[in-house]
Amino acid sequence: MKTKKVYSYQITTQHIDFQKEVTLSSLFHLIMKTAGLDADNNGFGLLELQENNITWVLSRFVLDMERFPQEDEKITIETWIEDVNRIFTSRNFTIRNGNSEVIGHAASSWAMMDIDTRLSVQLDNVPRLTDFIVDETSPIGGTTRIREVEGEVANSFKVKYSHIDINRHASSPYYLQWLADCFPLEFYESNRLERFEINFLREITFGDKGEVFREQRNENDYYFQINTKEKGTACRARMLFIERKKGFNF
Repeated sequence: MKTKKVYSYQITTQHIDFQKEVTLSSLFHLIMKTAGLDADNNGFGLLELQENNITWVLSRFVLDMERFPQEDEKITIETWIEDVNRIFTSRNFTIRNGNSEVIGHAASSWAMMDIDTRLSVQLDNVPRLTDFIVDETSPIGGTTRIREVEGEVANSFKVKYSHIDINRHASSPYYLQWLADCFPLEFYESNRLERFEINFLREITFGDKGEVFREQRNENDYYFQINTKEKGTACRARMLFIERKKGFNF
Protein backbone atom coordinates (compact mmCIF):
# COMPACT_ATOMS: atom_id res chain seq x y z
CA MET A 1 0.00 0.00 0.00
CA LYS A 2 1.29 3.44 -0.98
CA THR A 3 1.44 5.55 2.17
CA LYS A 4 2.96 8.76 3.45
CA LYS A 5 5.80 8.49 5.95
CA VAL A 6 6.28 10.56 9.10
CA TYR A 7 9.60 11.50 10.74
CA SER A 8 9.99 13.14 14.18
CA TYR A 9 12.42 15.82 15.35
CA GLN A 10 13.05 18.09 18.31
CA ILE A 11 14.16 21.69 17.86
CA THR A 12 17.38 22.27 19.79
CA THR A 13 19.73 25.18 20.39
CA GLN A 14 21.65 24.49 17.18
CA HIS A 15 18.48 25.08 15.12
CA ILE A 16 17.38 28.47 16.47
CA ASP A 17 18.12 32.17 16.02
CA PHE A 18 18.32 35.06 18.51
CA GLN A 19 14.52 34.89 18.99
CA LYS A 20 14.65 31.16 19.86
CA GLU A 21 12.87 30.40 16.60
CA VAL A 22 14.09 27.80 14.13
CA THR A 23 16.02 29.41 11.28
CA LEU A 24 15.02 28.98 7.65
CA SER A 25 18.20 27.06 6.84
CA SER A 26 17.74 24.74 9.85
CA LEU A 27 14.13 23.93 8.99
CA PHE A 28 15.14 23.41 5.36
CA HIS A 29 17.88 21.04 6.54
CA LEU A 30 15.35 18.99 8.54
CA ILE A 31 13.06 18.82 5.51
CA MET A 32 15.95 17.67 3.31
CA LYS A 33 16.91 15.14 5.99
CA THR A 34 13.36 13.82 5.83
CA ALA A 35 13.58 13.44 2.06
CA GLY A 36 16.89 11.62 2.41
CA LEU A 37 15.67 9.25 5.12
CA ASP A 38 12.56 8.40 3.14
CA ALA A 39 14.57 7.77 -0.03
CA ASP A 40 16.93 5.52 1.96
CA ASN A 41 14.00 3.56 3.42
CA ASN A 42 12.46 3.14 -0.03
CA GLY A 43 15.68 1.86 -1.64
CA PHE A 44 16.79 4.83 -3.73
CA GLY A 45 18.83 6.85 -1.26
CA LEU A 46 21.89 8.92 -2.05
CA LEU A 47 24.53 6.36 -1.12
CA GLU A 48 22.82 3.60 -3.09
CA LEU A 49 22.55 5.81 -6.16
CA GLN A 50 26.19 6.82 -5.94
CA GLU A 51 27.18 3.18 -6.32
CA ASN A 52 25.83 3.62 -9.87
CA ASN A 53 27.57 6.99 -10.27
CA ILE A 54 24.37 9.05 -10.07
CA THR A 55 23.01 11.36 -7.39
CA TRP A 56 19.94 13.41 -6.43
CA VAL A 57 19.92 17.17 -6.97
CA LEU A 58 17.23 19.59 -5.77
CA SER A 59 15.77 21.71 -8.57
CA ARG A 60 12.98 23.76 -6.95
CA PHE A 61 11.55 24.17 -3.46
CA VAL A 62 8.68 26.09 -1.86
CA LEU A 63 7.82 26.45 1.85
CA ASP A 64 4.74 28.03 3.40
CA MET A 65 4.61 28.39 7.21
CA GLU A 66 1.86 29.50 9.57
CA ARG A 67 4.62 29.83 12.15
CA PHE A 68 8.16 28.58 12.72
CA PRO A 69 8.81 26.11 15.56
CA GLN A 70 10.47 27.29 18.77
CA GLU A 71 13.34 25.94 20.87
CA ASP A 72 12.61 22.55 22.52
CA GLU A 73 9.46 22.08 20.43
CA LYS A 74 8.80 18.65 18.96
CA ILE A 75 7.68 18.50 15.34
CA THR A 76 6.89 15.86 12.74
CA ILE A 77 7.48 16.08 9.00
CA GLU A 78 5.30 13.92 6.77
CA THR A 79 6.48 13.25 3.22
CA TRP A 80 5.35 11.55 0.02
CA ILE A 81 6.15 11.38 -3.69
CA GLU A 82 3.41 12.96 -5.77
CA ASP A 83 4.64 12.50 -9.34
CA VAL A 84 7.46 11.07 -11.44
CA ASN A 85 8.18 12.02 -15.05
CA ARG A 86 11.15 11.54 -17.34
CA ILE A 87 13.41 14.17 -15.75
CA PHE A 88 11.79 15.36 -12.50
CA THR A 89 10.05 13.89 -9.47
CA SER A 90 7.99 15.91 -6.99
CA ARG A 91 8.05 15.32 -3.24
CA ASN A 92 5.72 17.03 -0.74
CA PHE A 93 5.92 17.67 3.01
CA THR A 94 3.55 18.56 5.86
CA ILE A 95 5.01 20.00 9.08
CA ARG A 96 3.09 19.52 12.35
CA ASN A 97 3.68 20.53 15.95
CA GLY A 98 3.68 18.17 18.92
CA ASN A 99 -0.13 18.26 19.05
CA SER A 100 -0.33 17.10 15.41
CA GLU A 101 -1.54 20.55 14.30
CA VAL A 102 -0.38 21.58 10.84
CA ILE A 103 1.99 24.56 10.95
CA GLY A 104 3.46 24.40 7.45
CA HIS A 105 3.75 22.76 4.06
CA ALA A 106 6.54 22.34 1.53
CA ALA A 107 6.88 21.02 -2.01
CA SER A 108 10.00 20.13 -3.95
CA SER A 109 11.17 19.06 -7.39
CA TRP A 110 14.18 16.75 -7.85
CA ALA A 111 16.33 15.52 -10.71
CA MET A 112 19.13 12.98 -11.02
CA MET A 113 22.64 13.87 -12.17
CA ASP A 114 25.55 11.84 -13.49
CA ILE A 115 28.39 12.45 -11.04
CA ASP A 116 31.08 12.55 -13.75
CA THR A 117 29.36 14.43 -16.58
CA ARG A 118 27.14 16.60 -14.26
CA LEU A 119 24.31 16.05 -16.77
CA SER A 120 20.71 15.01 -16.06
CA VAL A 121 19.83 11.32 -15.92
CA GLN A 122 16.38 10.04 -16.91
CA LEU A 123 14.38 8.82 -13.94
CA ASP A 124 13.35 5.59 -15.63
CA ASN A 125 16.77 4.38 -14.46
CA VAL A 126 15.11 4.06 -11.04
CA PRO A 127 11.81 2.28 -11.81
CA ARG A 128 11.03 1.79 -8.09
CA LEU A 129 10.18 5.48 -7.79
CA THR A 130 6.70 5.01 -9.23
CA ASP A 131 5.92 2.34 -6.61
CA PHE A 132 5.77 5.06 -3.94
CA ILE A 133 3.56 7.65 -5.65
CA VAL A 134 0.70 8.95 -3.48
CA ASP A 135 -1.88 10.75 -5.60
CA GLU A 136 -2.22 13.82 -3.40
CA THR A 137 -1.07 17.37 -4.09
CA SER A 138 0.22 19.82 -1.50
CA PRO A 139 -2.25 22.49 -0.30
CA ILE A 140 0.29 25.14 -1.37
CA GLY A 141 0.58 23.75 -4.89
CA GLY A 142 3.76 22.74 -6.66
CA THR A 143 7.00 24.57 -7.32
CA THR A 144 7.08 27.38 -9.90
CA ARG A 145 9.61 29.24 -12.03
CA ILE A 146 10.93 32.55 -10.70
CA ARG A 147 11.64 35.17 -13.37
CA GLU A 148 14.88 37.14 -13.61
CA VAL A 149 15.60 39.49 -10.72
CA GLU A 150 16.82 43.05 -10.97
CA GLY A 151 18.08 44.83 -7.89
CA GLU A 152 21.04 45.86 -5.80
CA VAL A 153 23.72 43.70 -4.21
CA ALA A 154 22.66 42.84 -0.64
CA ASN A 155 25.28 40.21 0.24
CA SER A 156 28.41 38.52 -1.11
CA PHE A 157 30.29 35.30 -0.35
CA LYS A 158 33.08 32.93 -1.34
CA VAL A 159 32.57 29.16 -1.30
CA LYS A 160 34.95 27.46 1.11
CA TYR A 161 35.64 23.93 2.34
CA SER A 162 32.87 23.98 4.99
CA HIS A 163 30.24 24.78 2.32
CA ILE A 164 30.92 21.65 0.22
CA ASP A 165 28.71 18.54 0.48
CA ILE A 166 28.98 14.94 -0.69
CA ASN A 167 28.16 15.99 -4.27
CA ARG A 168 31.22 18.30 -4.23
CA HIS A 169 29.18 21.48 -4.58
CA ALA A 170 27.88 24.07 -2.11
CA SER A 171 25.25 22.47 0.11
CA SER A 172 21.79 23.96 -0.47
CA PRO A 173 21.23 25.23 3.14
CA TYR A 174 24.09 27.69 2.59
CA TYR A 175 22.19 29.30 -0.27
CA LEU A 176 19.40 30.00 2.22
CA GLN A 177 21.86 31.47 4.71
CA TRP A 178 23.28 33.82 2.06
CA LEU A 179 19.73 34.95 1.27
CA ALA A 180 18.59 35.32 4.88
CA ASP A 181 21.67 37.41 5.69
CA CYS A 182 20.40 40.16 3.38
CA PHE A 183 18.33 41.60 6.25
CA PRO A 184 19.37 43.14 9.60
CA LEU A 185 18.25 41.85 12.99
CA GLU A 186 15.76 44.71 13.35
CA PHE A 187 13.91 43.49 10.27
CA TYR A 188 13.46 40.01 11.77
CA GLU A 189 12.30 41.50 15.06
CA SER A 190 9.39 43.14 13.22
CA ASN A 191 8.69 40.54 10.52
CA ARG A 192 8.56 36.81 10.12
CA LEU A 193 8.90 34.71 7.00
CA GLU A 194 5.63 33.34 5.65
CA ARG A 195 6.62 31.90 2.27
CA PHE A 196 9.94 30.93 0.71
CA GLU A 197 10.65 29.78 -2.83
CA ILE A 198 13.91 28.91 -4.57
CA ASN A 199 14.96 27.72 -8.04
CA PHE A 200 18.41 26.11 -8.25
CA LEU A 201 19.86 26.75 -11.71
CA ARG A 202 23.59 25.96 -11.60
CA GLU A 203 26.02 24.36 -9.19
CA ILE A 204 28.25 26.53 -7.04
CA THR A 205 31.59 24.86 -6.29
CA PHE A 206 34.71 25.42 -4.20
CA GLY A 207 36.33 28.81 -4.72
CA ASP A 208 33.38 30.41 -6.50
CA LYS A 209 32.63 34.01 -5.55
CA GLY A 210 29.03 35.18 -5.56
CA GLU A 211 26.78 38.18 -5.05
CA VAL A 212 23.16 38.18 -3.88
CA PHE A 213 20.91 40.67 -5.67
CA ARG A 214 17.70 41.73 -3.92
CA GLU A 215 14.61 43.30 -5.46
CA GLN A 216 11.47 44.34 -3.56
CA ARG A 217 8.41 43.91 -5.80
CA ASN A 218 5.64 44.44 -3.25
CA GLU A 219 5.35 45.21 0.44
CA ASN A 220 7.49 42.71 2.38
CA ASP A 221 7.85 40.67 -0.83
CA TYR A 222 11.48 40.24 -1.87
CA TYR A 223 13.07 38.46 -4.81
CA PHE A 224 16.71 37.36 -5.04
CA GLN A 225 19.24 36.21 -7.58
CA ILE A 226 22.63 34.70 -6.77
CA ASN A 227 25.20 35.38 -9.47
CA THR A 228 28.76 34.10 -9.60
CA LYS A 229 31.59 35.37 -11.78
CA GLU A 230 32.46 31.81 -12.71
CA LYS A 231 29.04 30.39 -13.66
CA GLY A 232 26.54 33.24 -14.01
CA THR A 233 23.14 32.93 -12.34
CA ALA A 234 23.16 30.07 -9.83
CA CYS A 235 19.68 30.46 -8.31
CA ARG A 236 16.63 32.70 -7.91
CA ALA A 237 14.48 32.94 -4.80
CA ARG A 238 11.60 34.70 -3.11
CA MET A 239 10.97 35.57 0.56
CA LEU A 240 7.52 36.84 1.56
CA PHE A 241 7.24 38.26 5.08
CA ILE A 242 4.33 39.30 7.28
CA GLU A 243 4.40 41.67 10.23
CA ARG A 244 5.26 39.95 13.49
CA LYS A 245 2.64 40.40 16.22
CA LYS A 246 3.98 42.31 19.18
CA GLY A 247 4.46 40.21 22.29
CA PHE A 248 4.65 36.96 20.29
CA ASN A 249 7.42 35.16 18.44
CA PHE A 250 4.95 33.79 15.89
